[in-house]
Amino acid sequence: MLHKTYVIGHRNPDLDSIGAAHALVELRRRRGETNLYAACCGMPGARAEYVFKRFNTPLPLVLKDAHPRLRDIMTPNPLSIAADRPLLDAINILRQSQTNRLPVVNEHGKFCGMLGIFTLLDEMLLLSENSAGLTGRDVYSSLSLIIDVLRAESVNVRAPDAGQKFSVYVAAMGLESFIQHIPGDRPEELALVVGDRADIHLMAVNLGARLMIVTGARQVDEAVVAAAKERGVSILKTAYDSATVIRRLKFSSPVRALTLPKDTVFHEDDTLAAAGNQIRHLPDGLFPVVGADDRLLATFRSGDCSQQPISLILVDHNEFDNGVPGIESVPIVEIVDHHRFGLPPTTYPIKITCDVVGSTCTLVAEMYRREGVEPTPATAGILMGGILTDTMMLRSPTTTTRDHDAIKILEKIADVCAEDLNQEIFAVGSLIMQQTPRKILTSDKKDFTAGKRKFAIAQVEEVSFEPFYAHEDEILDVAERLRVGEQLDFFGLLVTNVVTQDSLMLAVGDAGLMRSAPFAKINGHLFNLRGIVSRKKQLLPQVSKWLAES
Repeated sequence: MLHKTYVIGHRNPDLDSIGAAHALVELRRRRGETNLYAACCGMPGARAEYVFKRFNTPLPLVLKDAHPRLRDIMTPNPLSIAADRPLLDAINILRQSQTNRLPVVNEHGKFCGMLGIFTLLDEMLLLSENSAGLTGRDVYSSLSLIIDVLRAESVNVRAPDAGQKFSVYVAAMGLESFIQHIPGDRPEELALVVGDRADIHLMAVNLGARLMIVTGARQVDEAVVAAAKERGVSILKTAYDSATVIRRLKFSSPVRALTLPKDTVFHEDDTLAAAGNQIRHLPDGLFPVVGADDRLLATFRSGDCSQQPISLILVDHNEFDNGVPGIESVPIVEIVDHHRFGLPPTTYPIKITCDVVGSTCTLVAEMYRREGVEPTPATAGILMGGILTDTMMLRSPTTTTRDHDAIKILEKIADVCAEDLNQEIFAVGSLIMQQTPRKILTSDKKDFTAGKRKFAIAQVEEVSFEPFYAHEDEILDVAERLRVGEQLDFFGLLVTNVVTQDSLMLAVGDAGLMRSAPFAKINGHLFNLRGIVSRKKQLLPQVSKWLAES
């Protein structure tokens, strides 16, 4: 199992969270750390896509959830046994692998069932009502499998791959007694185990037996062989003695001849928690993982479900409500953030870098400087983009001198003017004009709590309020449906004009609650927030206080 650590930002990721994840992974890998992967929790926005493309860098992978799944712990290309192979092969594999269960597959690799030691005991030791058992004389097999199991030489063979029942008799007595001992009405089922007696050989051929097995690698007279060819009697020679032949014949039956018990199958997308619950009361052993076409992909053991194959490094957030789904089910080993702290208590110490700056990308850029590592020009450009968008070109109230210092250093490394890059980013176009109302409301939406109140605030940045006014009614309708669907007390969309450094807030909520909103009202759902551009530093404290007291 290869442990993976995902460096990931908040839901509805912005350029700051995606850029910070990318840059932090690059830094750690250059320090020699492995198995770190940058990820984003949702599809990147148009401006993030532009910046990564601008610097010729692939976007991080999209991680829909962090629940550990069977694909994270399963063993691919597992040991298996083909259904048309003899039981002896299966027993050898079970013994050599020191396991008690083995997947069975057909000629196309499709899963047929699990062959276990107890199934073998049931079939071979006469514990099943329908089985001839180890003590019976009947064996279902084919000549090709018998040749394999007895390591036999083919003297004369007819229809080697045809499966059938063989009634096995050993010529351990005189000719007359042996003739009386064997049934004469079903010669096509007879398999006679003989030694070097020519009279017995001839009798077997004259009787028209299906198979004569000559032990001890004894010679067979050419006249007997010729007669066998005429009568269609197959002859095999083996170096094994009669007792060994009898034992091995039982294990020449193909695996498919057994009645395999129905087995629970799993798929690689199954979560470890769900798989663990299914097998909790089952004996320890291997369990199959199959693909959509029922092909066997892998196996896993019950104990594997308690492993932790995934851990997270959180960037640009620390509250579970804003994290990737499944965040509570995996270890968080580090946090790099610049927001208020709301992480639940941890059971072990973790590394935390959380400071009052305008952008998480600023914190990551400072890590490079502290560790004496210079980011690549492309990564420097991406870090610049994260800082510029999160601080509104260094004009947001959250901006610090550290953000300014980081931009100056990154400009030199990327060989890009910050003002020019900022204009390029915002020239990508109006997000309101390009996206659906639902996308506008969810692309940069964060969830919060204040006392017993649950609320969310989304934000979109524009160079003019005109696109918003053109779509206000549509956005309002979808906002109310989202609020009701997510059972929120309040939902606000902060529309920020990056040119005038002002904002409008479209808000929906309970009528009584809305009447008490402490903001300059334009109409029943729209407020004028002059001078407010930061959701985190300016708007969130006011909304949290208002809702907690309402």
